[in-house]
This record gives sequence, structure tokens and C-alpha cells, in this order.
Amino acid sequence: MKINDMAQMHNFDVNKFFGNTAAGDKSATAGKSQLYESRYNPVNTPFSAPDWGKIPTKSKPRMSDEDFENSIRELARKEASQGILAGTDEKRQLYREYVSVASPDRKAIYNESMAKTGGKMNSTYSFFDKSGNKSFHYNKQSRMWFWQGTAAENARASRFEDIYSQAYQEYEAEFGKVTGNPMIKQFDAYG
Repeated sequence: MKINDMAQMHNFDVNKFFGNTAAGDKSATAGKSQLYESRYNPVNTPFSAPDWGKIPTKSKPRMSDEDFENSIRELARKEASQGILAGTDEKRQLYREYVSVASPDRKAIYNESMAKTGGKMNSTYSFFDKSGNKSFHYNKQSRMWFWQGTAAENARASRFEDIYSQAYQEYEAEFGKVTGNPMIKQFDAYG
């Protein structure tokens, strides 16, 4: 049996599930609106507060963009000289600080929801900005928080990786790759 046949048995449209709706299909907008409108309905689900050290939230930059970019280059050269390929705590921290400059105030969004639900999780498990865009959510099965990057955050994240990669490659071009048994950290998506 094909997936679409199974979906039709359950009166479910696979394309809508994956967000592939035709132009002019108002049901997709209605679904988003219903989810957004339900954002303050409390439920009795146990949860822990987000770790704001792992979820970017609006912050005042601790340095200028020029200083950030110099710090990214310096870190890349340092890690290239040690043969570290990815995933250091230092890199993750610098990444979060750099991206957070463009982040929505997720902490304020969370606090507003907690105030309106009496400190309980909302029924959508999702937290939205003032425009109705999903900003982050809680997964009750894994008991983990996840954030969705905005266009501005994604642009800064891409810029970070470009700067880091270029500086890393420039170091290797000048001094060669570290040989032997380099320290390699497992990549863990900055969080």
C-alpha cells in the first residue's frame, strides 16, 4: 500500500502534512491560525524551562561585528592548528553569541506564555513571535527544546560558518594539515 493510499484511508492529505499546499489553499493558513490561537491554552504536561545557554534569544552584542568576525577567524586558526574538526564548546558558545544578535526575544515570548498559562505548558507546545511565526517548541517525548531560525539568524549562522571555514582553510593552506592523531570532537549541531 502506498503512503498516499494510507493517508486517504485516514482522511488525511500528505501534501498538507508536509506543507506542500497549492496557492490559494486557505486551509494551511487556517491551520496555522488555529495553532497560533491555541498558544495560551494550558495543559498539565511536566516540563523543564528552556536552557537559554543553548537556545538563542535576543541579546545585546558583547562586541562589534568586526570583533566577532576576528574572534571567529582566531578560533578557526587555533582549532586548525590543533586538528580539531568541529564541535568544540568554545565554537558553540561563540556561534550562539554571534547568532543571538539577530534572534527574537525568545525569553520574553516564553515568559509571556508562562504568565498567560499560569506557569503551565501551552497546548501547542510551541511559542510564537508577535507575527505568528513559530520561534521554538518543546518536544514532550524527548523532553527537549528546539528552536527555528529566523531569516536573520540563518543569515548570521551562514556568515559564521563561511568566516570559520575560510580561516580554517587558509591556515591549512599556509601551514598544512595537522598530521598524526588529531583531536577530533563529534559534531553536535551547536547545542
